[in-house]
Amino acid sequence: METLTTHWRPHPRIRHKSLALIWRDNRILVCAIPDDTGRIKGWRPLGGTIEFGERSRETIVRELAEEISATVRDVRPLTVLENIYQHEGQTGHEVVFIYTVVLDDCGLAAADEFVVDDEGTRFACAWVPVSDFKTKKTALFPDGLLDFV
Repeated sequence: METLTTHWRPHPRIRHKSLALIWRDNRILVCAIPDDTGRIKGWRPLGGTIEFGERSRETIVRELAEEISATVRDVRPLTVLENIYQHEGQTGHEVVFIYTVVLDDCGLAAADEFVVDDEGTRFACAWVPVSDFKTKKTALFPDGLLDFV
């Protein structure tokens, strides 16, 4: 896969995010979370930060259109998680709205693996078997999401 963005740090404030849990057979669509060396330390569903004046559901529709050129048919709330985490020695704190989503047009997600360029930040995406998370072959972020998968 291509060179990806590896040096990122959590923001020093609480962020509100919306993430899309999208299924294909027994796999979910996720993006890689690399450490500074490029090693994938885990995966998280696609989505992003809720903009001021935007509802969390609207964030899902906007982010999937921007990141993977996808359109959605169905967006349903699943849960809300508060996630306090460590990445490369820095603490991140986010409140995450999780939605189940059905894609109408898959866009880039028609492929099994692909790279997204989100305003200069490049990240790998893939359809990863849920069994990989349940057997701890790899991690699913945010913490607590696996309980809802």
